[in-house]
Amino acid sequence: MEIASRPETGRILVVDDEAMMRRLLEKLLRMEGYEVALASSGEQALAELSKHGADTVLLDMRMPGMTGLDVCRQIRAHRRGLHTPVVFITAVNDRELRRRGMEAGADDFLSKPFDEVELLARIRNCVRVKRYYDNLAQQKEQLELAVNERTAALNDAIARLTQSQLDLRNSQEETIYRLSRAAEFRDDETGQHLQRMSRYCQIIARHIGLDEATCELLRIASPMHDVGKLGIPDRILLKPGRLTPDEFTIMKGHAEIGYRILVGSDATPLKMAATIAHTHHEKWDGNGYPRGLKGEEIPLFGRIAAIADVFDALTSARPYKPAWLLDDALQLMRTSRGTHFDPTLIDVFFAALPEVLAIRERFVDAPAPHPVGEQHP
Repeated sequence: MEIASRPETGRILVVDDEAMMRRLLEKLLRMEGYEVALASSGEQALAELSKHGADTVLLDMRMPGMTGLDVCRQIRAHRRGLHTPVVFITAVNDRELRRRGMEAGADDFLSKPFDEVELLARIRNCVRVKRYYDNLAQQKEQLELAVNERTAALNDAIARLTQSQLDLRNSQEETIYRLSRAAEFRDDETGQHLQRMSRYCQIIARHIGLDEATCELLRIASPMHDVGKLGIPDRILLKPGRLTPDEFTIMKGHAEIGYRILVGSDATPLKMAATIAHTHHEKWDGNGYPRGLKGEEIPLFGRIAAIADVFDALTSARPYKPAWLLDDALQLMRTSRGTHFDPTLIDVFFAALPEVLAIRERFVDAPAPHPVGEQHP
C-alpha cells in the first residue's frame, strides 16, 4: 500500500548549540511534515530569520555568546518577528529564568528531556497562531491595497468633477462677462470698466470681512449691473451731452430692465446680479432710483456696487466727457458720504484706496476719442 507523503505544515527554526539536540529535533519535526532550518548560535539564528523567516522558533535558552534571551529580544525588536512564536527549550527548570524568558517575549517553554507528543502539540499550536497573524497581515495588506486603489479612483473622480465644475464656472463667468459686454458696447463703455468695477467691489467686500467665496461671487456677478441698458433706445443711450428729464427717466429704466432680465434664475451669480442691477443706483439718503430705497433698505451688494461704479465712471473717459482728475473724483466721493453712499462702506473704500488704485493702473482704458457735449456726468 502506497503511503502519501505528509504535506508541509510550517517552517521551524531550531536553535541549539548542541549538534545532537539539533539533529534529534530536526528528525522529529521532519517526520511530522515540517520544513526545518538549523542554527548553532544566536547570530546564525537571527541571520536565518532575517533571510527566510520561520513559523516557530525552538530556542535553547542557555547558549554561549548570545544567549537565548538575547536572541528572543532581538526577534521581538523587529516588526517581522513580532508575531513569530518562540518556544524556549531548557534543561533548567528555573522559575526566575522562565520569568526572564517571558519578559524577553517567549510564548512557551519545554524542559529537557521533552515529551515528543507534548512538543509536537505545542509546535502545532504555535504554527497555527503564526498562520493566523500571517493571514491577518495579508488581509490587512490586501485591504490597504484595495483602499489605496479605491482612494486613488475616488481622488481621480473628484479631480475630474472639480475640473468639470471649474470649467462650468469659467463658462458661466465668461457668459456673464460677454452679456455684460454687450450692454457696455451699446453704451460706448469699455470692457476694462467691467474689470475695474468688479474688482473694486471685490476689494470692498474683502475689507468688510465677507468670506472669499462671496467676494469672488461678487466679482463675477457685478459686471451685469448695467445689463438693462440693452433695453434702452439707442437715441437715448448713445446721445452725446446731457439728457432731457424725459430721456433721463427712460434711461433710469435700465435698472428695472436689468432686474427683469436676471430675476428668477436659480443660479447664485445671477441672483446676486439681479439684486445689483436693481439697486446699484439707489442712494443712502433715499434719493436714488428705481425704488427710492434708503439706508440699509438697500441690499449690501447694491451699496457696494454703487461706490465701485461711480468711482470708475468719474475716473474714466467717455465719448461725452473726459476722465475726472483723481483728486476731484475722490473729493466728490467724500462729499457724498451719507447722501449717495453708505458711510461705513465709503470709509472702507478710502481705507482700501491703495488696492483700488492698483486695480485702476492694471486695467487701463485705450485712449478715448475727443469728448463732445457735457464735461461731467
